[in-house]
Amino acid sequence: MRIDGSTPSYSAFSTQKKGATSGSAFADSLDDFDQPIGEDTSGEEEGGSYDFSHMTPAEMRDVTGDLYDSGDLDLTQVLQLQLSGRPLGKIGPDGTLLPLSDAESSAYDSTSQDFIGIANNALDQIESQGRASDPTSGYQSWQSILSVLNNLQGGQATDEA
Repeated sequence: MRIDGSTPSYSAFSTQKKGATSGSAFADSLDDFDQPIGEDTSGEEEGGSYDFSHMTPAEMRDVTGDLYDSGDLDLTQVLQLQLSGRPLGKIGPDGTLLPLSDAESSAYDSTSQDFIGIANNALDQIESQGRASDPTSGYQSWQSILSVLNNLQGGQATDEA
C-alpha cells in the first residue's frame, strides 16, 4: 500500500477552530429538528440571547457545542468552559479522587454559574502568577473565551480583561 499524502486526514484532537460550512438546505433544516414548528431559531447566538453570568453547566455544554460548530470556540476552549463549572469528583477519606454520585452530579449540573466571572478569575489568576505572556498558561485562550462570551451575552456585557 502506497501513501502519497493526497488523502485528507483529520485529528480527533485538533485545536483548530471549525469553519462555518455551507451545507445543504436539508442539513440546515436538521439544526431546528427538535424545535416546535414555526419557531425561528436562526440567529439565536448572534442576537446576544445568552446569559453567561447565570448559566448551568448543563446549559453551557449545549452552548459550547454550538459555538464549536460555528467556529467561535476551538476544542480546547470548549473543554475549558465545560470543565470549569463543576468539579470532576471529590476527595475521599484516604485522599483518592472519588467520582460524584448521580445526585451530586445532577445538583452541580443544575446550579447556575457565572461563566464570565469564571473566565475573568482564570485571567486574574494567570496574571497574578506573572504568566500572562507564557504561551502554555492558557491566558490567550481565556481571553478569546471571554471575548466570545461578552459578544454573545444578552443585555449589558461585563468587563473584559
